[in-house]
Amino acid sequence: MWPFPAIAHKFVAIIFTEESLSCYWLDSSARPECSEGVYRRVTLRAYKNYPLNNLELTNLTLFNPTVIKQYITSFLCEHKLQDAFVAFTLHGPAVHEQFVTLPTSTPQHSDFNSARNTRNVVCDYRYLYPNHNGQFVFYVYSVPRSIVLQYELLAIAAQCNVITITTQTMALLSVYQHMFGSAFRRTQLAVDMIRCNNNISDLITVDALKRVVDISAVKLSKDDYLQCIAAAGLFWSERFE
Repeated sequence: MWPFPAIAHKFVAIIFTEESLSCYWLDSSARPECSEGVYRRVTLRAYKNYPLNNLELTNLTLFNPTVIKQYITSFLCEHKLQDAFVAFTLHGPAVHEQFVTLPTSTPQHSDFNSARNTRNVVCDYRYLYPNHNGQFVFYVYSVPRSIVLQYELLAIAAQCNVITITTQTMALLSVYQHMFGSAFRRTQLAVDMIRCNNNISDLITVDALKRVVDISAVKLSKDDYLQCIAAAGLFWSERFE
């Protein structure tokens, strides 16, 4: 018999904003283990931030997909990541985000107001926590289907293996849960989210980044800390551990 070769699950997160495109190569093969066993760290192998100063991307609409594609393929080729799994994160005004309260923790898409016109938008949601009134709070987002189609076509043109397209908030929520591991409690999430007015980015500090991501291999700009930890959230949410 011939042994099957091991499959290396390389992972790249690409974050699109109004001002820049950022690529992050994350790896867990040599991650340090947490002594308490509460969380595990992931290693940032490489990253590149490409400023978008010439209206290449406005309101998350790709006005110059050729340049955007060149940025992505350049990063993938430089680090030999053409066979990597890729996640796209969209962060901008075209993403409609809201927090919705419902009387059930197991709703249907039709229970959300944002799902009334699903022919024109793509919707998703995540259960967050119960509130003091016996209701349940959800994070809900929607993106125009026309924009999602643009990024799907971009992935095809760049020949990258996109496995998910989501929002930065969704990624940061995954980070928060991963930081607590088996000790994660939705009641504590409720306290923290209420304290920061449901702005999850206020709960992610520089110390939190360094606890869950090993950034020693690169020189990471402080302006990119939040995006880096969002990239790690995509890594964990897609189960690349």
